[in-house]
Amino acid sequence: MQDEWGSSYSSSRSRPQHSDEKTHTIDALPPGKVRWQDFNQNLYVGATLVRPGQDPYARNKFNQVESDKLQMDRAVPDTRHDHCRSKQWRSDLPASSVVITFHNEARSALLRTVVSVLKKSPSHLVKEIILVDDYSDNPEDGALLGKIEKVRVLRNDRREGLMRSRVRGADAATAPVLTFLDSHCECNDHWLEPLLERVAEDKTRVVSPIIDVINMDNFQYVGASADLKGGFDWNLVFKWDYMTLEQRRARQGNPIAPIKTPMIAGGLFVMDKEYFERLGKYDMMMDVWGGENLEISFRVWQCDGSLEIIPCSRVGHVFRKQHPYTFPGGSGTVFARSGRSRAQSSPVGYTPSMVSPV
Repeated sequence: MQDEWGSSYSSSRSRPQHSDEKTHTIDALPPGKVRWQDFNQNLYVGATLVRPGQDPYARNKFNQVESDKLQMDRAVPDTRHDHCRSKQWRSDLPASSVVITFHNEARSALLRTVVSVLKKSPSHLVKEIILVDDYSDNPEDGALLGKIEKVRVLRNDRREGLMRSRVRGADAATAPVLTFLDSHCECNDHWLEPLLERVAEDKTRVVSPIIDVINMDNFQYVGASADLKGGFDWNLVFKWDYMTLEQRRARQGNPIAPIKTPMIAGGLFVMDKEYFERLGKYDMMMDVWGGENLEISFRVWQCDGSLEIIPCSRVGHVFRKQHPYTFPGGSGTVFARSGRSRAQSSPVGYTPSMVSPV
């Protein structure tokens, strides 16, 4: 199996060898592992291609046909501010465990997420990638990715949902810093260093990249505005808010300074593992998906932490108009239960436009 999964990609495509790849050899890897460059994308993705006549949106609520066409290490535009490209990051940053949970994710999207982490991150800063398979229909969706260097796969024996799955991944993590990503992301150049630097300076910071847009129809990668903060409305639903004119003017002198925000999006963020445990992790009574962004933000508020968006970190994310999965008892029941949990964890006397104590 190692030959089958570890030879076809590099032999079937002509690709340049980068200088940092030359330092890594198959001999240095644990038995049964391959470098991401040598993983057989065609065999892995080909097993689940959309057949002629099938709806390419049916399973994932994005265009799987377009996703499946892309190379696992495709180039995306560097959307960072020019100032970021010349910035030097600390050389003593802590390593991170990257936790990615998924349920019936398109193989091509999941593979690109994993490869982008490995390709776009300094090797010494990624201790491991922990894939938590939340009881996908096909166990091989995750199991086969376990052949890639640094990837560990945990599979739930029943559907647990995002929050409990993330906690399981965090509990298994061995690095001092946790990085949480969704399973349909693509990391951009030097995305990890600026996030780790902020956490290394203050362990109570919870930091998020600017989340670029990967178009759900054609998978074009589009840079997002750097003038946004996270917020929520009276229904405790997360939303993006543009900075005020005064706030934008104040940032003109240093446009890549961290952006203090009342809320983070919840799908992509970095934080100290001990601080995550001090917060009480996630509410384990919250099911499937929804509300985790507000809940973790409220916990940070109440435990002397701060929330930031880091402009020099960019990660693309596929934004969908519908959920691709089912909700036990119906989505209304799940959202109502999660809403009650969010309200119980929120500060007394909150208002949607309030600014967190950061």
